[in-house]
Amino acid sequence: MQNESANKSPGNSRRHRVQEYVRWSDVDASDIIRWGSYVRFVEMAETELFRAAGFPYATLWDRLDIWLPRVQFHLDYRNPARLDELLDIEIWVGRIGRSSIRLEFAVKKPGGDLAAEGYLVIVSTDRKNGWSVDVPIPLLDALAKYHADASA
Repeated sequence: MQNESANKSPGNSRRHRVQEYVRWSDVDASDIIRWGSYVRFVEMAETELFRAAGFPYATLWDRLDIWLPRVQFHLDYRNPARLDELLDIEIWVGRIGRSSIRLEFAVKKPGGDLAAEGYLVIVSTDRKNGWSVDVPIPLLDALAKYHADASA
């Protein structure tokens, strides 16, 4: 897996990018990626985005005393990816609410054709009672450079 941040979006925001091969366990009998395999690709990109922002999941929970459960996953299938294709997964912050973060993603095939796109919504919750809480300021600041509306 390759991992990098690149200026690939309009304005001054950055998209974080990882690369991963379509594996045998990702495909069906016709060697086309299964819908559910995109969850793995997006989760990997999400994890690496937070690591690049300085909040690896291994330490984020204790540092900020929150959980970030996933509450929504939306995927639009565009062009089937196949076994052994090296996919580019780009992820960026589309929107930040009081307690939620919407992460947008695009999965591209070799040559740049769009395989899939969509979004993932995560919610900041209190670790003791599970109630939603404000996204902590340090996390907001760390994710600012990946926000689609960033102006800096």
